[in-house]
Amino acid sequence: MQSQIYLVGVGMGSAGTITEQAIEKIKACEALIGANRLVETALSYTGEKKPQIYISYQAKEIGKYIRENNYSTIVVALSGDVGFYSGAKKLLQELEGVQVELLPGISSMIYFCSKVQIPWEQICFGSAHGKRLNMIQRISRNRYCFFLLDGKESLEMLCSKLLYYNMSQVKLYIGERLSYPDERIISGMPEQIRTVAVDKLLVILVENPQAVNWVARTISDSAFVRGKVPMTKGEVRNVSIGKLQLLEDSVVYDIGAGSGSVAVEMALQSPDIKVYAVEYKEEALEIIKQNKRKFKADNVEIISGMAPKALENLPIPTHAFIGGSSGKIEQILAALFQKNHACRVVMNIIALNSLSKILQFLEKNPEYQSEIVQLQCSVSKNVGAYQLMMGQNPIYIITIWKNSEERELERKNEKNT
Repeated sequence: MQSQIYLVGVGMGSAGTITEQAIEKIKACEALIGANRLVETALSYTGEKKPQIYISYQAKEIGKYIRENNYSTIVVALSGDVGFYSGAKKLLQELEGVQVELLPGISSMIYFCSKVQIPWEQICFGSAHGKRLNMIQRISRNRYCFFLLDGKESLEMLCSKLLYYNMSQVKLYIGERLSYPDERIISGMPEQIRTVAVDKLLVILVENPQAVNWVARTISDSAFVRGKVPMTKGEVRNVSIGKLQLLEDSVVYDIGAGSGSVAVEMALQSPDIKVYAVEYKEEALEIIKQNKRKFKADNVEIISGMAPKALENLPIPTHAFIGGSSGKIEQILAALFQKNHACRVVMNIIALNSLSKILQFLEKNPEYQSEIVQLQCSVSKNVGAYQLMMGQNPIYIITIWKNSEERELERKNEKNT
């Protein structure tokens, strides 16, 4: 194939937000490809010479069309900028081995920030187009966040969540049909914005004056809602979560979640971690719900049921924490490793008979490595005029994992799948 292919960002989609370099390539092209509204915009610059038109925004369809037609110069029109949530990413994969040049455009974020006069160099951004995005934790950590939304329903959902997580103080800037003659920009608090009728072409910038972007965070035991539900102590939580070696996009089971203290702390490590808190006791389920709301841990999903049965329909885990097994530790381990042989597991064990069962499991499965740490802490307590050290129960923290190279290979294969 001798074609020269240009992936061109045409800005917002209306005339006037496209670069001179992009216009030059559009004027010279023999074939023009893209979604209907973007092709219409590009055609306004072609003059008398009209290229062949192919309407599509699907990467596979476009790649097939380009390979089957021998045009000397081809322009694929893409909205906004080719490097900001653009179809250029998939197109480059489809056109691997073909000469392709990317021409940047004006992204919706840059355009919108200029309209509301807010600098964008420190903005946290993300897209909720066709996927779940933990906007709540991003907003709680960052003064400014910019999101691409899926229209009215996604805006209503965000406003409802902000109110549910007691974040009514944030200010929302809404931009719809940016750069078009009927462009509209409005602002307000979640309660005001959630009932506003909006267009499908929608962006939002959220300002949170109370944002705190902490680097490392340890929540004190007293901060959690607890009731009469058992809770993993802070010192044990810290060591256990550290042993898990979580990644920014881990999928984690918290089995026997109790008060949800471990689930919440794991979820707060990264907005893109997904935690499934598995618990069967009604009182504990309510406590987990309260702690999830209190700490704005929107990436915790509460699963009512007992492991291993409750794990059957959950996504494949990369990590698992077992705080309580109800005497089913062997069955739970078998279920976890059946779902993912490379799952990294950390367990908190008090009873010696449970420890014995785990040692038997390891003896039968020599392909797994393990580490056992016994932790016993003392915490000071004021008694009258004195400070006394109060001993906590000793606990075994057991980590099981597969060879690191083999685990990383399996993780990559899972992502590709």
